[in-house]
Amino acid sequence: MVQCVSRKVAAHPAVTKGGGLTLKCDDGELSVLRDVFVVSSPLMEELLTTGSKSVKVAGSTKKEWLLVISQLYPIVPRPELSLQQLQEMLPVYNFPELLQHVSSRLATELPSTWSLDPTAPGYIIKWLVTAEQLQLDALKQAALEGLKKQPGQQIRTQMVTKALDVQQQHVRRM
Repeated sequence: MVQCVSRKVAAHPAVTKGGGLTLKCDDGELSVLRDVFVVSSPLMEELLTTGSKSVKVAGSTKKEWLLVISQLYPIVPRPELSLQQLQEMLPVYNFPELLQHVSSRLATELPSTWSLDPTAPGYIIKWLVTAEQLQLDALKQAALEGLKKQPGQQIRTQMVTKALDVQQQHVRRM
């Protein structure tokens, strides 16, 4: 699914024609519409005030940026992203409106998938940490409400397991 969205977006005419800005990702370069990025992100606007034609975006991949582009560009129909894809694109730079859109969608869709299983897409702890790091209040509130509804014994067991894992990692580093 991820590759499918990425391939479709990469092949879209708005992407293939480029547009005055090259993102230098960890896994290669991606040509993007400079004006869309300037008006969508205060950080990008600040980075591009010098007239630069390229921006190094360390710590990100072309796939992550293609997911962002899938939601920023006027692509019809707009690709519907999975929960995993939404999570992948969240930490990519500063796109306030996009971040709020994604946060609101997650806060609406995730509650039906909440789980204490770390391998599940709706793993509450992962989403709570993400919401806290990115200051996504609606998502954080939804995760806290979901956490309250989980069986108490299961939460305690998981917290003890996490604490032991952290402790073991700390001992290994010494």
